[in-house]
Amino acid sequence: MSNAAANNVRRVLLLDDEPAVLGVLADYLVAPGIEIVTCREIEAAEAILEHHRFDVVVTDLRVSELGGLEGIRLIRYVSTHFPETTVLAMSGYVNDDVHALGRAVGAVAVLEKPIDLRRLRRYVHGEQGLPPSEGEGSVAEVDLLDDFLATGAISSVLQPIVDVASAGTSGAGPFLAHGFESLARAPRTTPLRNPEILFAYASRKERLFETDLLCIKAALAESKKLGGLKGAKLFINTQPRSLTSPEFASVVTDLVVSAGFKNSDIVFELTEQQTIVNPTAFSTTLGKLRAQGFQCALDDYGVGFANLRLVQDLRPEYLKLSGYFCRDIHLDPFKQLIVRSTGDMCRLLGIPVILESVETAEELEVVKSLGIAYGQGYYFARPAPADEYAKGE
Repeated sequence: MSNAAANNVRRVLLLDDEPAVLGVLADYLVAPGIEIVTCREIEAAEAILEHHRFDVVVTDLRVSELGGLEGIRLIRYVSTHFPETTVLAMSGYVNDDVHALGRAVGAVAVLEKPIDLRRLRRYVHGEQGLPPSEGEGSVAEVDLLDDFLATGAISSVLQPIVDVASAGTSGAGPFLAHGFESLARAPRTTPLRNPEILFAYASRKERLFETDLLCIKAALAESKKLGGLKGAKLFINTQPRSLTSPEFASVVTDLVVSAGFKNSDIVFELTEQQTIVNPTAFSTTLGKLRAQGFQCALDDYGVGFANLRLVQDLRPEYLKLSGYFCRDIHLDPFKQLIVRSTGDMCRLLGIPVILESVETAEELEVVKSLGIAYGQGYYFARPAPADEYAKGE
């Protein structure tokens, strides 16, 4: 989705569990300068709102199979966190109590179904209509998560993790790949192409395990095209809550064997540590994986919940230091001290450090001087299909 402020685009989120209603509303509202996203589940709307801002949100009050007023939850969330957003509610039955409830939680208006489309359009387009716009209008539909998972529409691209001592600073040139990180990709036609939105949606629906398995299958299938890892590791992003499933270790082992890899080839990058709600089950699965030869990496160290306590608790085989600390590191002595001290600590612990987001020769030169073993970022290569790496052999 484009930057609305930069392109003078109005962005509208529509939430209703009836596809026919969404289709009618989207067709009527779309116009040059209008970007519309439609959702059929409140969990999808919440996940998207975490990552994108909207000018108008229109939600049915009842978007639950059990008939609950879940739309109220969404209205309160938007009005609390984004008070500049216009929020409209829809309902098949409207009386004074419903009007009062809608206003109390932050809705500008409660519209009765069947919707007065001209009134809705005045709210969305403005009383004076839309200003002239060169941009095309668009409608993006968010699939139901169950439908999306059933299609298996996940692919993968790979990005090398490089031994920084082998990389030159006078041009990218050849380098020694210690491993490849697999990055999941969904079709560009769906907002779920953003992995953060996809996994936030899956988390709310308690479907992380199934979503992770699709990504793991895609990672193995794409990496197989390399014709063998040739001593390199395959790093696969994994949600810790997936490891609370007692089936995870056995299912993943079968997938790895079927793809022709060894367990020792695979490193699971653990992300979103704050979502571990069953530490005992998580630790049990992680122990099984390590006993079978798998390794783990602590991802995004230094930001959010990836902190020193997790280094102690997880004892990871690799530590991936957030790319935040690499941006313009050649200009920032404070960042240099942080990266150097992290590298020194990890050397004493026997944990190799991978610094993410290495993008310039100047950054790489400093990273080398700080004693960091591995780097990853656009300076070496952008994420690409396996075929691109196979060509360079």
